[in-house]
Amino acid sequence: MFNKIQKGWKELKEEVIDSGRCVFCGGCGAFCANIKFDKENEIPYDDGSCEEMNTCRDGYGLCYNVCPKTGIDDIPLELLDKWVFGKEKKRILGDYIDIKSVRLGDSLKQKIGSVDAGVISGLLMSAMEENQIDCAIINENDEKYRPEPKIIKEVNQIKKSVGYKPSQAPTLSLIGEAINDGCTDIAVVGTPCQIQGLRKLQNHPRFDFEAYDLVSLAIGTFCFGTFHNRELLNVLERYNVDPNEISKVEKDKSNFKLEFTTNSARTGVPLNDLYSSSIRNACFSCSDYTASFADISIGNEGSEEGWHTVIIRTERGQEIFDLAKEEGYLETQEINKDNKEIVLDITRRKIDIAEIEKIDEHSPEIRSFWIRNARITKAYQPGNFVILWLPDYDFLPMSISKIDGNLLEITVQKIGPGTEQLFELGVGDKIGIRGPFGNTWNYEDASNILVVGGGMGIAAVTSLIKPLKRNKKDVFVAIGAKNKASLIFEERLKDLIPDTLCTTDDGSLGRKCYVTDPIEEIVEEKNIDLILTCGPEVMMKRVLEIAESKGIELQASLERKMKCGVGLCGSCCIGEENKTTVCKDGPIFDLNQLKSFPQFGKYEK
Repeated sequence: MFNKIQKGWKELKEEVIDSGRCVFCGGCGAFCANIKFDKENEIPYDDGSCEEMNTCRDGYGLCYNVCPKTGIDDIPLELLDKWVFGKEKKRILGDYIDIKSVRLGDSLKQKIGSVDAGVISGLLMSAMEENQIDCAIINENDEKYRPEPKIIKEVNQIKKSVGYKPSQAPTLSLIGEAINDGCTDIAVVGTPCQIQGLRKLQNHPRFDFEAYDLVSLAIGTFCFGTFHNRELLNVLERYNVDPNEISKVEKDKSNFKLEFTTNSARTGVPLNDLYSSSIRNACFSCSDYTASFADISIGNEGSEEGWHTVIIRTERGQEIFDLAKEEGYLETQEINKDNKEIVLDITRRKIDIAEIEKIDEHSPEIRSFWIRNARITKAYQPGNFVILWLPDYDFLPMSISKIDGNLLEITVQKIGPGTEQLFELGVGDKIGIRGPFGNTWNYEDASNILVVGGGMGIAAVTSLIKPLKRNKKDVFVAIGAKNKASLIFEERLKDLIPDTLCTTDDGSLGRKCYVTDPIEEIVEEKNIDLILTCGPEVMMKRVLEIAESKGIELQASLERKMKCGVGLCGSCCIGEENKTTVCKDGPIFDLNQLKSFPQFGKYEK
């Protein structure tokens, strides 16, 4: 039997808001007048009624129970699939009927009076004109280009919502107000997390919400993350963009930028700068990029310039889409095979939920987690990486340190909130895993290979040694770390390469020096013609300098914060023009590529 959770505002504030997991969807305030929304800090707050105790429904707080970030064990995503579609998700993109490439018809652009109007405007206008909906909850921009949710009841008001919104608004908070205003066919436009919150609110079996029947259309947008408005303004200030003059924001997909158009200029801001400076914490733990619980999902990825990709997921979505098409509000074309692959790539690397079968502790701060996954172990090649998913916490890109049959070993150092949460897990606990991603080491033309691992980079190169030996290469290994406790896999590597050179900064194991110090000596003595390395970038930059001075080829495995894993979101971009993705073009790069990256050698976790 499914039960309500006996928690309310107090627990919601502690577990979700104060911990940075709030997505500012507005669901907690949809049916509660006590909850307000702080536009400056982008968080909900209560008016004092619930501060000391849970006052509503005998402690079974609406706010806590409908939040998309609570009760994951009680209402898993598989259950939402059953509620919304009547079955569990079986397809890569979630349940869907059709995928089309779509743009607004010229006649409707003239009617709206904006060349920037998009497919969502066309869908809403046709639905409202034909009495399929009597209102829409959408976002308009305020004077600082911050989105504000509005209830729209007239067709001519829809044009005010035109344009991409980089920040989030508490859209769901207006559902109760729309119902109280007498609306009986409500459309909601939102990001994937907002649509997930809407479906939870509509379908919760222990609360009698009118929203199930009265919200009749959910349109979701593709999303790789939204940005905190305050931090976004700080980024815009660095790029001399006046938020009061912004007239348009759009994505430059090919250059991984957001383009801000003002009265005086058009300025491109790199997406990786936005991700590192202003993305919401909760966005990096989200696994839904295409609004898989919506009736219709819409985004730019996978379509040509000027067109949008539309995923029709439900019969209701098909009905609304066909209506707009019949009225000439939308032009459609088939998505070609290559572009459809791009759409599929967004969620192609599905998340497998796997059980942790064993944990090896190397030190209090370093552990190896053993996970069984036949699909990944079969596809893995040295150099690839996987992404661990901690629901509601983080995505963690990780190297594989060993493959043993269908088991894979992932070695982790506890250095931040995500890895701290991972260290809370034990044998038998479940974790999400995606991959494998990225390119591989290229050593076919080399004969004498030096493998250099530093710190946790040792884990990334350890799985490389056996394939090198199988290919009859002469392999030499040098590893280094701060101290003995941090020098992992010494014995494993010495079993494979007996003369493995070990160094520690403090001399507690092996030579007392940096691992880069003896490299020139090894290169000359062993006639090295290729160096493969992974570790702190400051270390790898020194290795590159040595390799270049000796005329030796080098490859290095880089690390960056990642989200999509398939080269679409732009969070891991590097390079002179910020167009090289570490997740897809890398993570392994050669000497000439590394020299062209102005960021190389400066990255720190």
